[in-house]
Amino acid sequence: MSRILNLISIQLRKDFSARGGIPRLPARTICCTARKHAEEGDAASALGKRWKDTADTVIIGGGCVGASLAYHLAKGGVKDVVLLEKSELTAGSTWHAAGLTTYYHPGINLKKVHFDSIKLYETLEAETGQAVGFHQPGSVRIASTAARVDEMKYQMTRTHWHVTPQYLIGPEKVQELFPLLNIDKVCMSQRQITRRQFDKINFGDFLSVCTRSFLWIVVLTIVFTLVFQVTLRITQIQWKNSTPVLAGLYTPGDGHIDPYSLTMSLAAGARMYGAQIYNPAPVTGLRPTADGKWDIQTPHGTIRANRIVNTAGFWAREVGQMIGFQHPTIPVHHQYVVTATVPEVKALKKELAVIRDLEGSYYLRQERDGLLFGPYEKMEKMVLQDSWVRDGVPPGFGKELFESDLDRIMEHIEMAMEMVPVLKKADIINVVSGPITYTPDLLPMVGPYQGVRNYWTAIGFGYGVIHAGGIGKFLSDWIRNGEPPYDLIECDPNRYGKWTDVPFMCAKARESYGFNNVVGYPKEERFAGRPTSRTSGIYELLKDKCSMGFHAGWEQPHWFYKPGDDTGYKPSFRRTNWFGPVGRECRLVMEKVGVIDLTPFGKFVVTGKDTLKLLDRLFANTMPKVKHERSLSQKVPQLVIPLSVK
Repeated sequence: MSRILNLISIQLRKDFSARGGIPRLPARTICCTARKHAEEGDAASALGKRWKDTADTVIIGGGCVGASLAYHLAKGGVKDVVLLEKSELTAGSTWHAAGLTTYYHPGINLKKVHFDSIKLYETLEAETGQAVGFHQPGSVRIASTAARVDEMKYQMTRTHWHVTPQYLIGPEKVQELFPLLNIDKVCMSQRQITRRQFDKINFGDFLSVCTRSFLWIVVLTIVFTLVFQVTLRITQIQWKNSTPVLAGLYTPGDGHIDPYSLTMSLAAGARMYGAQIYNPAPVTGLRPTADGKWDIQTPHGTIRANRIVNTAGFWAREVGQMIGFQHPTIPVHHQYVVTATVPEVKALKKELAVIRDLEGSYYLRQERDGLLFGPYEKMEKMVLQDSWVRDGVPPGFGKELFESDLDRIMEHIEMAMEMVPVLKKADIINVVSGPITYTPDLLPMVGPYQGVRNYWTAIGFGYGVIHAGGIGKFLSDWIRNGEPPYDLIECDPNRYGKWTDVPFMCAKARESYGFNNVVGYPKEERFAGRPTSRTSGIYELLKDKCSMGFHAGWEQPHWFYKPGDDTGYKPSFRRTNWFGPVGRECRLVMEKVGVIDLTPFGKFVVTGKDTLKLLDRLFANTMPKVKHERSLSQKVPQLVIPLSVK
């Protein structure tokens, strides 16, 4: 270990001496294959065209998401699409992103977003003539624990929801796709170990003296049993003393893309189909009009638009504050390290697959003839830029970076060096530490916002590059057709309310970042920031007698404890500790009587002479007849106690 740390120290001294100890990197030196050409084209089109006074849709923010939406709207036939960027395209989070792309997502609905993004990126260069730097060597998510293998098997059952290529592969195939893996980490399958044990036993001599009798069968059975036990013990010892590769989830078609070139290509496509892009054009004010339109104020003039879409990245909170909204987004520090040329990488005949070591909580991909390594620290070590929530984003912050802190990611570096030994000898040429935006649950906020007309958001993207193409298409279809093309309810921007205060937002963002690569169980509960202000009058009475769930900020009993129950939250891919108790409660409610806490449910007051007719049509049960009532208020009981009748 000390030798590894010494090597790291030497490499870091080389790195910092080469950079002159400058903590901030003024410009990105990697992944920008078309930078000069794109910058020239962008500068030429900045404000050289006539300023538009009216527009159908104004998009605020020129990162990859905003550019994608402009491209899709214009291509879909929407006239007068305008994108406003406060400084230059990609400024903010896009320009310094690692650019990973994958079909994989643990959820069902967002798989479609990823699929649409990749299919767009595969054809975008041919359509626009602008290079995007798209590489598709595939990716492998490494499983080195039994729980992780279970997770991958669970995810394999979900691949049929969407046409996404995905395979559960063995350790040998993992190493074939990434041959630089430490061979000692690649655990032999149990069958191989068993075969090697059998090779040491002289079965020929043994069988020569045995007859085909019952005794032969008994003896052979005993031998096989002993060999199996020895093999199992050897395997357990090997697994205990290391973190071997047990399996991998292989996704062909995954890879990485140059975020800068991608954005410039999307912008070129948007212009090609008639959209206007203005920069630098910061938005200084937003004013709704009586007819539902918007006046967007800038230093260059005011544009009146039918709708506005906030795609402003980590400036989204400032844009929302112009109209009284406190969007729960917060910038977090994410670091990745780029190495110089690695001879073993340069000697390869084909590009390495992207690997994600889930127990090590990092990704690793090829960057030219070197490697790019990016970890996700534990929640107690990661850094939130919470001063931006309190004081706002510094006005001049655009293409700057934060000061790097490799001590914070040292344990991940050590794990990566053990998994990929060539990293021990690699020189570091770049350390990127930049802001990416998180929401409390890590999911973006996409769609129309309640409380004001024609205000839309596409913000809070922790993985903006892979979401950009699909979200641009999703929102464009929704805006043009009047309804979303498919269900993406988990990204509804209205899932947060006034209960989402800053302490809750910070606690959940810290948890979401730190839990980036934890095992994702079904029916998962996370506990940071809880409880919020949303607790019922009987919360204190019930909280120690049940397992609480979290629903729209509310604490709600999921199941109640009885003597002898295995209590607490214990998720599993098999039957959980709540399987029996929940069944017991279902039987009580169906066969006897029970009372359910519906405090988190929405309450609606329906008025008018046809109230009963409407509700009769909507509800499965027949509404009770109410005489001499012009209005009907359906109220749900709020004081609810679990009840069992014997």
